[in-house]
Amino acid sequence: MSLTLFLIGLISGVVTGLLSIGGGIILISFLIIIPPLILKETFTMQTIAGFAMLLAFFSTLSGSIYYWRARLIERNVVLFLGVPSFFGAMLGSFLSEYTPEKILKIIFIILAVGAVIILQISQNPNHADQRFRFQPYSAVLTVGAGIVIGGIGGLIGLAAGFIYVPFMTYFFKFPIKKAIGSSLNTCFLLACGGLAIKFGVHSIALGLGFSLVLGGIIGAQLGGIIGKFLSPLILKEVATLLISLICIKLIYDLFQL
Repeated sequence: MSLTLFLIGLISGVVTGLLSIGGGIILISFLIIIPPLILKETFTMQTIAGFAMLLAFFSTLSGSIYYWRARLIERNVVLFLGVPSFFGAMLGSFLSEYTPEKILKIIFIILAVGAVIILQISQNPNHADQRFRFQPYSAVLTVGAGIVIGGIGGLIGLAAGFIYVPFMTYFFKFPIKKAIGSSLNTCFLLACGGLAIKFGVHSIALGLGFSLVLGGIIGAQLGGIIGKFLSPLILKEVATLLISLICIKLIYDLFQL
């Protein structure tokens, strides 16, 4: 089982390294689909969320350090969006322990469909690099968005980078690199909140979890190397096709329950 989780982590890590977004969707999908096929064992959505949060913690921590050193972080946005996401993820992770499996899978499928749509939106707007100044309405909206996104992420184990990056490019008008850097820090805080609750309710088998993490770390490095030789457009279309097929499979399985 450890080898299977290592390979799942490796593949999802490659996707993350290639695209910067979408790895969590792929990871959770594979954890739902592959173990019953290969191992004849099914993980609960709560356990899957714990595994996903564990991998998200380490991957976003690594990315956050890089972008922090490169000064591609907007600290006030991370504060107003990331801290509410932390508490939202704690609440979502707690509620997930009492949420039926079918409901969690429906929420995940909706987010996966949302990821397909978001992947079709350009993530390279040509915005000038300038500091975002909060007004009362934008501060309230940002805090509210952080709580909601964090809560949903905590429910199913997604760090939600595929939501945060376009949110930062279109709402805060960030250049793409600053959006990714600020998003990674926000995702890290979300993962911290969700993981704290998962450890508290003992939803994570650490031995298996770290096999997944090891595969994810290696995969992310491989994805970054491979991505240098491939067209971003091709990568986006491959990810869109893969997630679309996964959605079809999950919807089919859901109605077989």
